[in-house]
Amino acid sequence: TKGSNVFAVSSSRSEDEKIRLAINSHQPWDGPFAWYEAHIHSEEGWNMAGGLFPGSPIVLVGHNEHLGWGHTVNAPDLVDIYELEIHPDDPYLYKYDGEWKQLKVKKVPIKVKLFGPFSWTFKKEALWSIHGPVLRGKYATYAMRFANYEDIRVIEQWYRMNKAANFEEWQSAMQMMAIPMFGTGYADKDGNILYLYNAKLPLRTEGYDWQGVLPGNSSEVVWTEYLPYEDLPQVLNPPSGFIQNCNNTPFTTTTGNGNPNQENYPDSFGIESRMSNRALRAMELFGKDISISAEEFEQYKFDLHYSDDSYMSLFVDRLISLSHNFEDDQLQEGVNVLKAWDKNTDFENINASLPIISFGWFMETLPTDVSDENLIESFTFAVKYLYNHYGKLDVIWGKVNRLVRGNVNLGVGGGPDISRAVYGIPTKEGYLKGYAGDAFLMMVEWGKDGEVNSRSIHQYGSNTQHETSTHYADQSKLFVKQKLKPVWLKLQTIKENLEHAYSPGNK
Repeated sequence: TKGSNVFAVSSSRSEDEKIRLAINSHQPWDGPFAWYEAHIHSEEGWNMAGGLFPGSPIVLVGHNEHLGWGHTVNAPDLVDIYELEIHPDDPYLYKYDGEWKQLKVKKVPIKVKLFGPFSWTFKKEALWSIHGPVLRGKYATYAMRFANYEDIRVIEQWYRMNKAANFEEWQSAMQMMAIPMFGTGYADKDGNILYLYNAKLPLRTEGYDWQGVLPGNSSEVVWTEYLPYEDLPQVLNPPSGFIQNCNNTPFTTTTGNGNPNQENYPDSFGIESRMSNRALRAMELFGKDISISAEEFEQYKFDLHYSDDSYMSLFVDRLISLSHNFEDDQLQEGVNVLKAWDKNTDFENINASLPIISFGWFMETLPTDVSDENLIESFTFAVKYLYNHYGKLDVIWGKVNRLVRGNVNLGVGGGPDISRAVYGIPTKEGYLKGYAGDAFLMMVEWGKDGEVNSRSIHQYGSNTQHETSTHYADQSKLFVKQKLKPVWLKLQTIKENLEHAYSPGNK
C-alpha cells in the first residue's frame, strides 16, 4: 500500500448533527492486494458492506447498520533480529543464558515445477530457536522474533468486528489483538468516534539498540509480553469532535485535548513521529472548521493541495535554492514553473506536472535522506521528459496524470501524498500511468434516527481481470470526477436494483 486515510466527525462538529466516517484505504489498483467491493448479508445478523481482497471470507473495511471502520497502515516495530552464538563443534547448539540449547530441526517439503506436467518435491531444513525461525548465513546465524506469530485468530477477529452491533461488542473484538497492526478509525450510530493505534507492541527491555542486531544469548532481550489494549495510543470521543489518520503519528490525531501523550511510549515501540501531507491538510481543514457540512466533509476528503509544511513544499523550496548555478535554459524555465505553482493538483493545473514528476518519488523519504544531487537529477529528468513529449513544461496535469484500464484512458486530478491520492509511473507515451492510491472509497453517515446511509466508489468497478466483464471499468468515469454511487444495505432495496441472482451450483 502507498498509504490510507480515515476521517470521522461526531454530531457535535457536523453542521447537520450527523455522524460521518470516510473509509479510504490506498492500495495498488491491480493485483492480489487490489480491493473488491462486497456486501455480505446472512439470516444470522451479518450484514456488512465494504472492501476485501481476493480470497478473504470477511469484509476488512466497511460498515454494517450500526457501525463502521477503516484501516490505515502503521509502522510499529514488531520484529527483532538476533545473532546466535553457535557451538564451535556442533552447528545445532546455541548458547542461551549460559547453557547450550538444541535447535529444533524439521524437513520442509517444497514442491517445485520443473517443466510441463513434471515437478519435484525438495526437502529443505528448517530451524527454530527460542527466539523464532533461524537462518544460517555465510558468516553468522540469525534468529527472528515477530509479534503475534502464534495467534491464528485474525479472521475470527475481523468476523466479530463485522457482526458487532455496538461499540462494546466491536471493542471486545478489537481487544482480541489478533490483528497485529493497522491504525483503525471508527464511528457508530450512537455518536462514538475513535482512532486506535492498533499494534501488538512488545514490551522490550530498555538499554538495547532495538533497531540493530541483538545478542541472541540472553533471555533479557527475548520479549514475551505486549502492551495491553487499554494502554495503546487511542483517541475516543475527543472534545474537538473529529479524528483523522493518514499514516501519521497517532500523537497528532485531533486538535485540542485528547491526543495520546508521546512521553508515555518509549522509542523501542517504533511508533511513527512524522506527519504526511495528507495528515497536515486534514488537520488544517478539519481542525479549522467547527461546523462541517456534508459537502465540506466530502471536499476535505478529496483535497488536492500540498501543505506549506509538506515534504513536497520542502523539496520545491530546496530545488529553487539550488538553482542559482543552473545554466540550462530549460532548467531555468522549470524553476520559474516551480515558483509559479500554487501546490494544487487539480485537473487543469498547468504547473503541477513538473514538481510531481520531479519529487513525487520522494514523498515517503525523509528530506535529509535525499541528497542535493538526487534532487537535481530528478528535476532534470522531469524537465527533459515533459519537453521531449510536449515541447513545454506548463502541461495540463490531467493530460499527464492518467487512469488506464484496457481501452479506457482518463485524466485524473490528485497526486502522491495528496488526500486524493494518485501514484503514477512515467510511460514512454508521455503520461503517468496510475498504479496505486485512492481505490475503494466509502463515505458513511448516521442521522439522528440512527439510520445509516453510505456511498462508495472503486477506481475501476471491480478487480476482475476479465475485460469482457460489464464491471471491468464501469466506475472509472465516476471515479475521476470524484463522484460516488449509492450503497444498498437493505435486502429489499438490493432486490429492487438487482442485476443478476444465482445460487452456487445452479445456473
